[in-house]
Amino acid sequence: MSDINPLEIGLVFWAEESAEATLAYLKGFGLRAGQLGVPPGMDCEKSLDSWKSALQEHEVVVTSAVCCYAGEDYADIERVHQTVGFTVEKYRPERIRRTSEIAKFADALSIRAVSCHIGFIPEDRGATLYKEMRDLTRLLCDSCAAYSQDFVLETGQESAKVLLGFIRDVQRPNLKVNLDPANMVLYGSGDPLEALVLLHDHVLSVHCKDGLPPAPGTGLGQEVALGEGKVDFLAFLTQLKKMNYQGILSIEREEPDAVTKAADIRTAISRLKSWKAQIGM
Repeated sequence: MSDINPLEIGLVFWAEESAEATLAYLKGFGLRAGQLGVPPGMDCEKSLDSWKSALQEHEVVVTSAVCCYAGEDYADIERVHQTVGFTVEKYRPERIRRTSEIAKFADALSIRAVSCHIGFIPEDRGATLYKEMRDLTRLLCDSCAAYSQDFVLETGQESAKVLLGFIRDVQRPNLKVNLDPANMVLYGSGDPLEALVLLHDHVLSVHCKDGLPPAPGTGLGQEVALGEGKVDFLAFLTQLKKMNYQGILSIEREEPDAVTKAADIRTAISRLKSWKAQIGM
């Protein structure tokens, strides 16, 4: 399996069908790299052999395995608080177990990073939930470190300043960031470019996703096609180049209609190529 090229365009793709069908979907866009989303219902042990052979056959490079947990709901800001990640205690044991299972699956496929949304990190470092999240993240980092993997937090649900302080408090060298600029817009948690600058030492990967900010009283914005929202991708890519970012540009589009989603992915590829050309990438 070949290595990626720095700033190569890739895709967040989900293992919702067979390995062959999933990789054929990726290759259909002319792409050969991405982040593999592992849905809750996927049996990692039973799926391993088919994924191993399919990745070798198609020569696809997977840079990280993305955890998604049973019961998560992103419908609105209240449901996100109640269901996403590890903030609610009743979900933690099963989700810790599932993260370890995915890390083992990823290791067998030579995937060196595991990512997820861990849930909202409180601003108050003295809060009980903050300390619980800190200790839990240490546990997850150590679990991934056993496989020589990074554990990667996706941005958006807290400000970059809070996340930076949290990373320092966790004190684990394999704790990294997947910077999703649209999430910063969707959650109203700060300027994406400022977040990239502040967190640049910890950024392992990025998503290329766009969005509109929350309407008054809603608490959660709307994802839109790349280039149709508030993320300044020309400036975002310029900063990535400046900081010598070596990872891929993972397009993420969470559109439920398959035809619209495919069209938006193709638009994203075209626009990323154009923006990259403008800044000599």
